[in-house]
Amino acid sequence: MMDQARCFSMVTAVLLAAMLAGCALEEKSRADFERHNQSILRDSYSDPGVLVFEAKAGSAMPADSTSAEATRMQWLDAWLAQRKLCPAGHEIISRQVIAPGEPNFHDMNLRYLVRCSEPPAADASETEAPTGR
Repeated sequence: MMDQARCFSMVTAVLLAAMLAGCALEEKSRADFERHNQSILRDSYSDPGVLVFEAKAGSAMPADSTSAEATRMQWLDAWLAQRKLCPAGHEIISRQVIAPGEPNFHDMNLRYLVRCSEPPAADASETEAPTGR
């Protein structure tokens, strides 16, 4: 039989683990909220092979800040992963500030054109059919 102190220690350890797991989920939830509130990923209206990533820039996330740009790239990666796009990677074709008067339905400040990278071509010897020898 467990003594009372040992039982208390086990219950405390389980509760502490549950609290830490809750904190981790809260942090992920907050990051997802920021990504959804501060950026969007959509298909290009004019080029079917291009994705459009738009993000906000402002005093908290300046357009010319290296750390803010790194955060925006994390958001882009998260959008692509969530939608299972670009498994072989992607490239930024262009990045531009959305000028006043340009179509801007989501009230974003920066627009990136993104193209998915092609997966590496299979080696011809790997794709040949067996000769039956």
